[in-house]
Amino acid sequence: IYSAPNLYPDDPAVQISGASTALQVTQADVDRAAKALTDAGIAVKADSLSKKGGLIRMVKQDDQLPAKEVVRRTLGDDYVVALNLAQTTPEWLRKLGGSPMKLGLDLSGGVHFLLEVDMDKAVDARLKVYE
Repeated sequence: IYSAPNLYPDDPAVQISGASTALQVTQADVDRAAKALTDAGIAVKADSLSKKGGLIRMVKQDDQLPAKEVVRRTLGDDYVVALNLAQTTPEWLRKLGGSPMKLGLDLSGGVHFLLEVDMDKAVDARLKVYE
């Protein structure tokens, strides 16, 4: 039963919160953002509001970055709009203590690899082969 949460992949989402502690996100804000996404041709899977702020789930991962821009433009600078991965594990399973297994480093966002090469030494070594 503890491996079951791995069957529920995270949803790509956009998280909305107030830029200051005085500003609370309302359901009207979430509805306005969701409507702007729909008008922009971005499919919305679901939206919700909690004490932490609003969460809008996307159908496709590729829509997440454009959705962030649409929501940011719609709500303005008074709100912080961030990319997120929203859990889809059912509440009953989370209450039992089930959570997805972490596989060491979470590389779901990709990896940036930088390789530094001593070009002078590499060219010299290659030229020696031809001598």
